Amino acid sequence: MEAKAIPVGVPVGILGGTFNPIHHGHLILARAAKEALGLSRMLLVPNARSPLRQDEELAPADLRLRMLEAAVSGEEGLEACGVEVRRKGTSYTVDTLRELNQAHPDARLHFLVGADSLETLDRWVRIDEIIRLAAVVVLPRPGADAPALLRDLGERAPEVAKGVRLLDLNCRIEISATGIRERVAAGQSIRWLVPDAVREIIESQGLYRL
Repeated sequence: MEAKAIPVGVPVGILGGTFNPIHHGHLILARAAKEALGLSRMLLVPNARSPLRQDEELAPADLRLRMLEAAVSGEEGLEACGVEVRRKGTSYTVDTLRELNQAHPDARLHFLVGADSLETLDRWVRIDEIIRLAAVVVLPRPGADAPALLRDLGERAPEVAKGVRLLDLNCRIEISATGIRERVAAGQSIRWLVPDAVREIIESQGLYRL
């Protein structure tokens, strides 16, 4: 799905991940962050291959994008964006932000990451350019102490930390893609954990089975 043209000054969120598979926890978090930040749109971007998770076994990128498109169908303000899947290879955030900035130069981009990303953020490729192209917004993550992680980042890389904003959301949804894959492999139901349209794709394509 191609992102529609974005008017001048419109705030747009970018939430990336493997989405292996997309589940209700992702969708609830995306909606809550969109509302809290006053975003016009939230682009959900599945990566082809994360540079930090090269050994992870993933469903094919085109199927993860297809599941994401099915999940957000009819969800106003939430959109699937296939920029990294089309680019293939290792997915670097700076390349994605460059491409989206070129396509929508008048939009105000907000790049959303989980709190655990603060442990490695200063080592991301071209992090200086990332924080110039977009406001970096950190979302809560179970088990991660975001304020402490941001303090540690500030000691290691103060210029990077200055470009980061913590967002405290009143939603804690304990659903994990790992748990969903394990349930599928064990022949257990994943209803209520993922949208029905996503479950149908997983079943029809035989994904995550042993």
